[in-house]
Amino acid sequence: MRNNEQRIKSTEEKGKFILEINSFKEDDKQKFFSIWLGAFLLCGLAIISQLFTADNSEMKLMIFVFSIFWGYFSYKMIRTWRWRKNGKEVLEFTDDYLYLGKRFGERGLLKPYTIEKVLSPRRFNNESNDFVKSMNDSYWMISNEQLCFTFGNKIILFGHRLSEKEISKVLKIIQLQLNKRQKATV
Repeated sequence: MRNNEQRIKSTEEKGKFILEINSFKEDDKQKFFSIWLGAFLLCGLAIISQLFTADNSEMKLMIFVFSIFWGYFSYKMIRTWRWRKNGKEVLEFTDDYLYLGKRFGERGLLKPYTIEKVLSPRRFNNESNDFVKSMNDSYWMISNEQLCFTFGNKIILFGHRLSEKEISKVLKIIQLQLNKRQKATV
């Protein structure tokens, strides 16, 4: 597992404050996930290859429908694998905006939020049912947001799989940066 101290990194440059939260990764689970993903992709390709050799039109339709579902789940699993490998959440503060988003390596877009409309960064209490909670806790999903803030009428979620110590640290940093920038605009 990655060292918790390495998960949260902050830098300040040219009037910007950048907070990066690296994705949660457990080496043993990542190895198993890599093997499982490889097997899933190979088996799916083997089944889809039968689309070109099948004589029965019903069989072709069944393989085609399978390939649509397989393609969707392949995309989701590859995305999750990439997230675990080198993903990070980025919060970038400027004088007027808070930019928030996910980056996979150096790729990813940050969405702007006007600083004056960002309210009450806090812990997110997930009140969904047990099945949804269990799915969100799964290592194979990009989920389990621990923090949120209110922007207008929306609740914006972030902070995937943070420990209690990390939650406190991130909330403290965000509140400090928001207070500093909101006072500057008043």
